[in-house]
Amino acid sequence: MRRALPSLIVACGLAGAHAAAADPIVLRFAAVAPEGTGWARELKAFARDVESSTSGALRIKWYLGGIAGDDVQVGERVRRDQLDGVGSGGMLCTRLAPSMRVLSIPGLFQGREEAAYVMSRLKPVLDEEFAKSGFVNLAVAGLGSQVLITRNPVRSLADLRRGRYWVWNLDEVMLAELPEMGIRTVPLPLDAASHAYDEGLVDGFVAIPTAALAFQWSAVASYFTDLRIASLSGCLVVSNRAFDPLPLELREALRAAAAKTQMRLEELGRTQDEALLGGLFARQGLKPVPPSDSFRSEFLEAARGVRDKLGDKLVARPIVGRVIEMLADYRAEHRAAPSDKR
Repeated sequence: MRRALPSLIVACGLAGAHAAAADPIVLRFAAVAPEGTGWARELKAFARDVESSTSGALRIKWYLGGIAGDDVQVGERVRRDQLDGVGSGGMLCTRLAPSMRVLSIPGLFQGREEAAYVMSRLKPVLDEEFAKSGFVNLAVAGLGSQVLITRNPVRSLADLRRGRYWVWNLDEVMLAELPEMGIRTVPLPLDAASHAYDEGLVDGFVAIPTAALAFQWSAVASYFTDLRIASLSGCLVVSNRAFDPLPLELREALRAAAAKTQMRLEELGRTQDEALLGGLFARQGLKPVPPSDSFRSEFLEAARGVRDKLGDKLVARPIVGRVIEMLADYRAEHRAAPSDKR
C-alpha cells in the first residue's frame, strides 16, 4: 500500500495540472454601449466568436452600459488591472492614439467611406501609438457622421450659433473647435444629455444617428439636420499586459474575431444611418431640415478657419496635412460629391 502512495500522489498531481491547463482564460472588457442596442449585440457576438474559435480556451466577459465607467474611466481600470480591454466609443481611442483625433475635426470628413479610407492608411501610425500607450489595436470601426438633433430648425450658421448643444464631455476636439466657430457647447456625460434637454439647458445634440437612437435623444427632439459635422470612430483594444502572454493561436483568434466585428459594426452603422436618416427619424416625429449648399459652405469655411488657427494644439499638423492629401486623392478617384456617401 505504501508503494502505491507515491504513484497516487503523482497521478493526482497530473490530473490537477491538466484541469488547471484546461481552465479558460477570461479577458474582461467594458463598453458604454447600452444593452439591447446593435452595438451591444455585436460586442457579444465578438465574445461568442472568440470562444467558439478557441474551443472555449479564451473567453470574453463584457461589462456593458457604462457600468464600469465612461470611456476614460474604463481605460484607468485597465491600467489598474481591473479590466483587460475596452470597446471604446471613440474618446479613449483618441487618448491612446492621438492621431485618431483627426476624425473629429469639424468639416474635414463628409462620409464614413472617406473615414474608412483614411483610417486604413493610417493604421500603422495608430498601431504604433496604441502600443506606446500599452494597448493592442484589435479594430477601428467607423461609427458614422455627427449630425444635429435639435429643438428648433437649424437652417444656417446663424441659426446654429444661436443654440446651445450637448457635446460628449470627453470629446476634446469638438469641445475645443466648435466654440472657436461661435457654436456654444454644453459638455456633459452621456447619461446627463436627455435631462439637460428636458430642463432646457441645451437646445439639441451633436451626435451620430445611432447614438441619438440608442440614448433616445431622437424621441425627445423635434428636428434633425444632416450637416455631417465630424466623423466618429470607435476602437476595440486590449492591454499589452493581457495580450502578450497569450499563446500565439489565441492571439490570432482574438485578432480574427475582432476583424469580423469591425466589418459587422461598419455594416451595422451604415444600414442604421440609412434607415434613420432615410425615414425612421421622420416616423419617430423628427422633421428633416436638409442643409442648403450655402449653409454647408458657411460651416465648412468656418471649420477650415478654426483648423488653421488651432494648428498643432489638437492634432499634429503633419497628420492633418497627410489626411487632407488622402481625402483629395479619394475624392478625385471616386469623382463623387461628398454628400453621396455616408
